Amino acid sequence: MADAARIALIVGASRGIGLGLVEEYLSRGWTVVATVRDGDGEAVLDALDRGGRLTVYRADVTRDADIQGLVERIDSPLDLLFVNAGVMGPKDMLEALPEEIDRVMHTNAFGPARLAWFLVDRIREKTGVVALMSTGMASIADNTMGGYDVYRASKVAQNMLARSLWIGPGQARGLTVLSVNPGWVQTDMGGSGATIDVPTSARGIADQIEAQAGSGGHRFVGWNGRELPW
Repeated sequence: MADAARIALIVGASRGIGLGLVEEYLSRGWTVVATVRDGDGEAVLDALDRGGRLTVYRADVTRDADIQGLVERIDSPLDLLFVNAGVMGPKDMLEALPEEIDRVMHTNAFGPARLAWFLVDRIREKTGVVALMSTGMASIADNTMGGYDVYRASKVAQNMLARSLWIGPGQARGLTVLSVNPGWVQTDMGGSGATIDVPTSARGIADQIEAQAGSGGHRFVGWNGRELPW
């Protein structure tokens, strides 16, 4: 299939890696549907040279009304659904208030997973990819330093929900589901001391999605192709 015919929906695209993915996929000739939470995010995307291949919607993955509205707007088969929504939240359990834990878990795990479930029948059978933005901090086996307890737990939960998505409707449709580690990236969340910039991460992620498309299954993979232990 020619790149010009392929469609990506990138959720959470107003800044950072989400914005980088929009730019990367447009540069590869894809048609991109991107979501933002507010008008500021729309203005950022409006500044891109869209060439008729970029559509922007407002949607918050923590609001069911927004999820349903987005689902109703998607009327063409998607080759890629990439859910990038997420927040860092409190760093450890002693700092975390119950309402903060609820917000982080809903934004990082349940909201993205619910959106993916609602959209799964819009993903192109056999070759379509569902990717959810995970993190190396979601690897239980690699957790040798501790810290960021609530954030880690939310992303572990997201990984489990991604596995359940694949075992259920994803596998039935022949989809590939990826939990993606973007690396330590120079974003508002990653900080200026991070080891890679946004274009490098976005390019690597897009390369890995291209390599994995059509292979089926659920994998925990990094921007550089490294498979992470669960």
